[in-house]
Amino acid sequence: MKRCSITIFLIFSFILLTTAAFSQSIKRQDVVWARSTAGEKITLDGKFTESAWAKADSIVIKYGKSAGLPTSGWKAEFQGEACTDPINAVVKFLVDGNQLYLAFSIPDSSIGGTKDWARWDAILMSIKDRTSSGSPISPAEFFYGWYLGALGDTATNWVGRPPVYSGTYGETSTGRTPAKIATWEAATFVDGIANDNLPDKGWYTEMRIDLSKLGYDVTKADGDVIELNFSIWDGDNLYGSDPSVICETRACWQSPWGNVNQNNTGRVYSKPSVTINSGAVPDVAPDVIIPSGANSAAPVIDGSLDEPVWKGAYTFNIAWDDTTLRKSYPGIGPYMSGQYQADLAGNGIKPAVLDPSFATIKMFFKDNYLYFGADVNDQIVQGTETYDKADGVLLTLAHRSDYSIENIMNFKELRVSFGQDNAAHAYGFLPSLVDSGYATYAVKLKGSTTVGVNTDVDSGYVIEMKIDLTKLGYPSGLGDHLLFGGVNLLDGDSFDDAANNYGTRTWWFRENAGQQATPWMYMDPKSLITGVDKTKDVIIPNSITLKGNFPNPFNPTTKIKYSLPFAGDVVISFYNGIGQNVAKTSVKSVLAGTNEYNFNAYGLASGVYFYQIKVNGVSGRSLESNMGKMLLLK
Repeated sequence: MKRCSITIFLIFSFILLTTAAFSQSIKRQDVVWARSTAGEKITLDGKFTESAWAKADSIVIKYGKSAGLPTSGWKAEFQGEACTDPINAVVKFLVDGNQLYLAFSIPDSSIGGTKDWARWDAILMSIKDRTSSGSPISPAEFFYGWYLGALGDTATNWVGRPPVYSGTYGETSTGRTPAKIATWEAATFVDGIANDNLPDKGWYTEMRIDLSKLGYDVTKADGDVIELNFSIWDGDNLYGSDPSVICETRACWQSPWGNVNQNNTGRVYSKPSVTINSGAVPDVAPDVIIPSGANSAAPVIDGSLDEPVWKGAYTFNIAWDDTTLRKSYPGIGPYMSGQYQADLAGNGIKPAVLDPSFATIKMFFKDNYLYFGADVNDQIVQGTETYDKADGVLLTLAHRSDYSIENIMNFKELRVSFGQDNAAHAYGFLPSLVDSGYATYAVKLKGSTTVGVNTDVDSGYVIEMKIDLTKLGYPSGLGDHLLFGGVNLLDGDSFDDAANNYGTRTWWFRENAGQQATPWMYMDPKSLITGVDKTKDVIIPNSITLKGNFPNPFNPTTKIKYSLPFAGDVVISFYNGIGQNVAKTSVKSVLAGTNEYNFNAYGLASGVYFYQIKVNGVSGRSLESNMGKMLLLK
């Protein structure tokens, strides 16, 4: 399988396209800058008296109006309640050293909260914790507001009480620890009196967060990008005498929730050179430039990505458990992209992944159509109606005119996978597009692949898709040319021993319609695919590439071909179908580049075997390959 492979042509083309094209797209609404205070200190008192606040960049959070594409929204929390005093807040951002400061200016005629769920004025925020393990990284929740039941408070007189801290760095019945205070602190000025029935004017909060505790460093020369989203909650008339005017509303920037990676996340950019005195903030380029095929012939949708236009498509790879590859994704892709292995047996035991998934994904647009291709390497291709066992690819796209009850764009799942009959089928939103003639797809099996037969060695399959974007809410001509979505590679493998069965999902930015984030993508009409040169692949040296074994099936010898990114001592381990190590060999001083090893399976019984290669370099660097699969027939 190829790892992180890209043509020289595409490398230089993408650099040129990104540089030339991003200025043509609209300003990113998922981005805000946190300027450095240039030495001015912020005192947390909720008064905003420091001059730096007047020069800070800001976001307006207004009930009934989006705070920015793609996933900002608003909602009345309880059905049927009238919004009598809608949210109209301003949020500002600054940094001092590695401390993030936020200012929330929230005009409000009725301030306070109760012990009941979602009856409060509050700020609910999530910052993605880069110190957490796993992919994607975990959210850290910050809740600050008048939720007076948070600590089991039995007091009856809450008039004038300040907000409480909850979430990851919240408080207990005995208060907050010094460590939590050092990580997160806030102060609020209330223009009025909280938790009474008299009219108020507003509440104003200054907040400080130690970014180093969450794995960020904005003091570096090139700064950092803080993954942050929040919602402002507004409970009105909670202490009045007329229950008919009680209401609870909220409005958010990119996602309303604090304890899950849902919808999306905002990007707060910061670096030392961008200060309150440095002038206009830099433009932030799109994460992805999708080129136009306007000058190229449209491909035939037949499952073969062999037309010249596909060579110039935007291209990336997805691979199970390849952290190096994931780090190459644009923007916040390294942190929000991820993987998941289903617990098929339901006993908490997840067997080893013997045949990891790997796919090359391609995208371009032409006229009103998005063209999508997936070249999938898979040595066990199976058919099933069970999602956690499926083999296929899930493309998720935002519908530009279909909104949820949260007033956030709905994302549609367009999945192609193999069904119980071992044939390829459309799932999710894709069947309705296909049936209406607004999308078409084709699947082609590679090599001697047979679906549903796990005793042979498959090569994989290719998916080719054409989607009419006007049926996803775009006007003819594609309007602003923005695209939001993600790609998920599904890989289920089954064996004679069901205890070894597994299902994995590996995704680029977005796992499904609800999780985790979306890149800001621009379909650039000026980035034309022209003069495509079929240049030979150049392997980026960051992983071991398995190039298969020949012959396969074999008896009893076969030649294993592989490529090393650096020289070193090689260890090749062999396993049977239940994961037992049946052979191991060492080869000293193997050179970087393509190499071969002749394996003799004398003494082994017929069946499916797996092999893995590890290289130990002279510098101490080590790498392990994914599993290769081969079939011994005697």
